[in-house]
Amino acid sequence: MHEFISIRHLGFVANGKDDTTSEAVTSWAPAHENYRFEAVGGGTQLTITQDMLEDYVPMMEAAWPKALEALRALCEAKA
Repeated sequence: MHEFISIRHLGFVANGKDDTTSEAVTSWAPAHENYRFEAVGGGTQLTITQDMLEDYVPMMEAAWPKALEALRALCEAKA
């Protein structure tokens, strides 16, 4: 089982092109999204840390419940 996964965000894909150098990207990139999985009792505890500008907090707070449900479904799916 994986215990730690880290995603390093470097930019955007806009109109089919990578953007890693614009001011809009360099104001926040690189940024990390880290997932730590720990066996607890009969299940798994997930701890997430994320680099994020304050402007994005409301959007992510709204998106996380749906994303976590999708992650849970993937994790609990029978192989």
